Amino acid sequence: MFQVFIADEEVVFEANFSLKEEFMNPSSIELYKVYPKSWKGTNKLLKSYYFPSDYSRCKILRDGELYFTGIVKNTADMELNPFKPHYCSVQILDPSTLLSEGTTLDYVITGKTISQAINQVIDSISDYGFVAGNITIPAEKDTLIGAYSTVDKAPFDVFQYLSLISGTRWGTHMIDENTTAIDFFSPDLLDNLGTISINEKYCNQNHIEDILYDYSTTDYRNKQIITSDSVYAEINQIETVYSDGYNKDFSTEQAIGNIISISVDGENKTFVTEAQKNAGYTADFYYTPSESGFSASDIYSNSTEIIIEYVPMVRGREVSINSTEIERISTNLDRNGEIARYENRSDITSSDELQAVGRTYIKYKGMPEINLTIKSTNNFLQLGGKYVLESPLQDINGSYLVKTKTTDIIQSGNFQHIHYTYELTNSFDTENELNYFDNQRSKNSGNISDGEYVERNVDINSNCNVIFENLVIQEITSSSVLDCMLDSPLA
Repeated sequence: MFQVFIADEEVVFEANFSLKEEFMNPSSIELYKVYPKSWKGTNKLLKSYYFPSDYSRCKILRDGELYFTGIVKNTADMELNPFKPHYCSVQILDPSTLLSEGTTLDYVITGKTISQAINQVIDSISDYGFVAGNITIPAEKDTLIGAYSTVDKAPFDVFQYLSLISGTRWGTHMIDENTTAIDFFSPDLLDNLGTISINEKYCNQNHIEDILYDYSTTDYRNKQIITSDSVYAEINQIETVYSDGYNKDFSTEQAIGNIISISVDGENKTFVTEAQKNAGYTADFYYTPSESGFSASDIYSNSTEIIIEYVPMVRGREVSINSTEIERISTNLDRNGEIARYENRSDITSSDELQAVGRTYIKYKGMPEINLTIKSTNNFLQLGGKYVLESPLQDINGSYLVKTKTTDIIQSGNFQHIHYTYELTNSFDTENELNYFDNQRSKNSGNISDGEYVERNVDINSNCNVIFENLVIQEITSSSVLDCMLDSPLA
């Protein structure tokens, strides 16, 4: 049987309840007619009021073993009528909700591989009870990150970013009452936990009542355009400025990403950022990344020649396509087959990372999403597990991830009946809105909505188009067209 403890006090509740476990998003449970067990058999339900405060610790035991641990998020239906029992309803979320609700980060990830960056973020939120779980990123995807600012971002957002640029999926799982593990994995490297066979023998063995599938192109795209207002240019900028004899500040034609060198009358000089200057470093020149201009520590005499070489910050644009899918739809419709999505990213400063994000979108959203729903009285599928579907319908066969597991418990005295509902997805994409108070994340940003527009661009199938005028970069548009040859179930 199940026991529930809130703030270390055992409570009783309506016998029937449901537990919805999600791989990437916080698992949730709602309990109804909740009150302390110590009130049972007394008149306290009419005389006293039970008020569990938000963010109280909750744990659920099943036959004495830890089954679920969570945080009380909301209470509702709290009866004040003195003539009625003073029950209340309680919503409980697992601790992964703190990835969005907890502290925001405030540092720059630089010079680290993606797996190192994941561990750095986990270390910075370890006091919330998070630890590294199963992190398996292919060696060719575990690349170095140039510079990524986590300032004012929730850990959830940073994990999403690291997932996108590495082409991986991520989620969480419970270790114990105080510990939650963060998992990153490539679906290609995930072990198959079994085969779901659509036949009478398999369904009987696993007590399957229903197997339903939904076939959706709601979020489908075969062309993804990712833009950023500011990325590091691929070609350095060299400029010459002259001192006027009294001013320490100098302008540059482009915003500075980072400085390569500064020389004064042919002599190399030192330079650091303003942040480093504030930390106690001294140099001949100072600058602020992503801003135009730099300043000198001393005044130089009139007409002194100062030459600066730097990596400018410019507008970036990456286009990723699935040419096979475009051709298929074009053939079906006898018209243009491009189904496009647009997204502007303010958190990406590298054209390579823009490209990686576009590639990930095409890989996981460049095919129709198929969701399976399996209802059974048998606990036979593992949340976050990868399974292969074999059915008479070839178009839906393939690999699936168990993204959601809902456990419905019906209890009466010593009688207990448990029913399981599993949701699986072929896209391995499990992100949902975390909870009602999840206001840190930009859930609706990306696709075009009313009143918004995109600049006129012509996509050219080349690696990089750069316009020069007297060696000054006016604009750079990196439009690498990626032909992702995917095996689409629609083909």
